[in-house]
Order: sequence, then structure tokens, then C-alpha cells
Amino acid sequence: MRSGLAALLLGLLLWTPLHAGPSVSTETLRLTFSESGNLETAIACFPSCSDDQTRLQQFAEHTLIGVDAFTTGDWSYDSQRGEAGYRLNFSHSSGASLAWMVPARGYRIELELDVPGPLALNSGISFRPREAAGFGTWLEQSRYLVVGDDVTQVGYDEESEVTASDSAWLGYRNRYWALLAAPPALNSARLETGEGRQDASLAIDAEPGAWSFYIGPVEPVVLKQASTDLDDIMWAGLWSWLRWICLGLFHLLAWLHLAIPSWGLAIMALSLAVNILMTPLSRIADRFQQQVNETEARLAPELQRIKKAFKGGEQSEQILALYKAEKVHPLYSLKSMMGVAVVIPVFIGAFDMLAENIHLLNTSFLWISDLSRPDHLLTMPFRLPFFGAEFNLLPFLMTGLSFIASALHKPLALNPELRRKQVINMVLLSVLFFGLFYTFPAGMVLYWTTNNLISVAKSAWARR
Repeated sequence: MRSGLAALLLGLLLWTPLHAGPSVSTETLRLTFSESGNLETAIACFPSCSDDQTRLQQFAEHTLIGVDAFTTGDWSYDSQRGEAGYRLNFSHSSGASLAWMVPARGYRIELELDVPGPLALNSGISFRPREAAGFGTWLEQSRYLVVGDDVTQVGYDEESEVTASDSAWLGYRNRYWALLAAPPALNSARLETGEGRQDASLAIDAEPGAWSFYIGPVEPVVLKQASTDLDDIMWAGLWSWLRWICLGLFHLLAWLHLAIPSWGLAIMALSLAVNILMTPLSRIADRFQQQVNETEARLAPELQRIKKAFKGGEQSEQILALYKAEKVHPLYSLKSMMGVAVVIPVFIGAFDMLAENIHLLNTSFLWISDLSRPDHLLTMPFRLPFFGAEFNLLPFLMTGLSFIASALHKPLALNPELRRKQVINMVLLSVLFFGLFYTFPAGMVLYWTTNNLISVAKSAWARR
């Protein structure tokens, strides 16, 4: 399968258009047009088509962007090339015309259109989500985007037609790539949806004028260079403050990669850096946990006595009386949630940042051929429901380190019984994380595996 993917990518890179119309090749795009000026196919390259580590995406097999204006009559075209890029002029026998401007580098192309719409945007088989098992299917979903004051995402499989109006940009995306259009004046756009639908199809009604299209990667720096409105599509499903965490972690990882050429090692360094940066908050959380442990240890003997001697409402009254006598709030144990409250936002930020980080696409590390997919050490002779047929080693390493950290976790304030309960809870949480992470991309699992390794080191040092 991997050799087949490599052959496909090589074929796309060396692809020769078979259409009768003109073609354009730039540092970042491979475009072909029909004789009537439709954009037939597009291949986007990141960071460039000449880069040894280029990532490629073909957007459609036929009529990516179509202007349904004239079905009869003759078309002619001519092209001009300058330092800034290409200009392709298409003229109809009726006198109507359209012109495409393609930059020498970049993913934003322009269309000057003097004929009325509708204008259609389509995707094809090449743009369909990659196969994935389990929770990994969440990440591979394709969807429509409507970018206005907010970003609206619409699944292809919605059961009703969706109409968009007054939007700055609209189009579709998969995990790493997007095609978006900015009409000069949008009256309405119909996003074709339906149960089982796998491909995007938009019909845009608008007056003639200057159009903009973005055909390229979902990457913060590149999107912002194309338009300040477009970087909003990054992590669009999160609250704004979580998106800022994602963006901060993205740039931190990029800076680490400048010093560490390997993306895999950079992810491990990111996990270490986050742990160091969060040390002040972690110490506060540890102090709260210590206070909860001490309170539990102090109350445990009397609580056991009450639970043995009383039942029902009388037991609850006795426990509340104990809390009052000891000047302990009934919800004192929620203090221990401080540690979770500190970790969860950063965990979500790292999770989403690594999930949409195109730099990890087709990037290898150790035995992992692609950090954007599960590590796939080997293929099993059978297929497990939900987990698939791939044996992924990293989740086992992650869970094993978590078990070791649980075994080393022995707070001095707790008696053996309470300590055993805490360890059991930690083990159950580790098993839950194993099921959650098993089908997730290796880059994300590598980050959390490194985090568990750091926890083992901390616990070992604390015991020493």
C-alpha cells in the first residue's frame, strides 16, 4: 500500500495533462484548463513541487471550477507569462471573456469574469478521506466551509441542502487541504449534501467580477499569507482561547524543528518543553493534590467507622457532621481536579495542533513511515473490530509507561488502601487512553508517550 501511494505521488508530480486547453506549472501548483476557461484539475504541492519532502494533493479529476455560461460557440485563448506569474485569457465568439491570474508561487489565484454564473466547485475521488480505523475516522472527515464572521463547517452527509450567503470565503476541505472561493458579491451558494455523500459540490450564484480562489494546504502561515480571513479555518471547531493554545504550540514546534531537523524528535522536545513551561502550574496542582491526600488520610478511619455503623440518610448526616467538625468542605476532593484542569486545555491544544499539522504528512520517524497516520509496525493476519488490522506499537509503549508511572506513584500521605485505590484509577485511565489513542496518528501518540516517559522520570526522582 505504501509503495502504491509513493507511485501515485510520483505520478502526480510527473503528471502530463491530456486536456486540449492550456496548462500552468508553478512552484506550488499544477493547473490545467479547458478550452472554455474552466479549471479542470489542480495539484497543490507543499512546501513546493521541487522540494524533496513535498506533499501533494489532487483536487479533482474533471472540472474543479466550472463556469457554466456558454454551451455553444467557439472559444479561443492566449497566455502571458511575467515575473509575477501567468495570465490566461479566454474569449468567446459572442465577445464574452474570462481571465485567470496564477502567481509564480503561492496558492491564491484570481479570476476576472464578465459572464454571469452559476459557478460550480467540485471535488473528486482523489480528495476523499484516507481510510482509517476507530476514532481515527474523526480526523479524516471532509467538510464544507463557510467563512464569514465565524467559520461554519458542514458535513457532506447532512440530510438537507445548505444555503450560504454574505460569506467572505466558502468551499471545502479535508484534513490537510482546502479549496475556497471568494466571490465579488455572493447572493447564494448551494452546498449539495446527502446521506452517504463522499464528494463536494457547490453552485454559487453571483454577478460577474473579480474572484479569488485558494487551492492549497491548511497551514497557518500559508493561509494568512493568502488572506487574513483564512487562518480562521485552523482548528475552527474550538473556542478562540483554545485556538490560541493550538497556534502557540504550532509555532513552538516549528521553532524546535529549526534546531532539531527530525519532526519526531521535535515532537518529543515539544512535550518536554510544555512540561517545563507548565512547571509552576503543575506545582500548584501537586500542592492541591497533596492537601486532598492529607485530608483523605485524616478522615479515612472515621469515615470507615461511619459507613459500617450507619446506613442511608443517617450515614449521610454523620458524614456531614464529620466534615463540619473537621472544618472540611464536602467538595474538598474537587481540589484534586486542579491538575486535570491544567492539563486538559494543553492536551486538547496539542491534540488538535498535531492532528492538522501538514508538516507531519508523509514524514517518517524510526519505524514510523508517516507521522500523520498510526505507526503501523506490521499488518496482522486478522482484523479486529474498531481497531483494524494494523498492529501499532506506540500505544503499547505509551500505556506501558503509564503503568510504570502508576506503580511508582506512592503518596506518603495516603494509607495503603487509599494508595491502592488511586493506583487502580490511574491504571483504568491508562486503559481508557489506550483505546482512545490506538487508532490516532503516530505524531499525537508520540507526544503523549513522551509525556508519560517524563512522568515516569518525575515519579522515579520523587521516590529517590
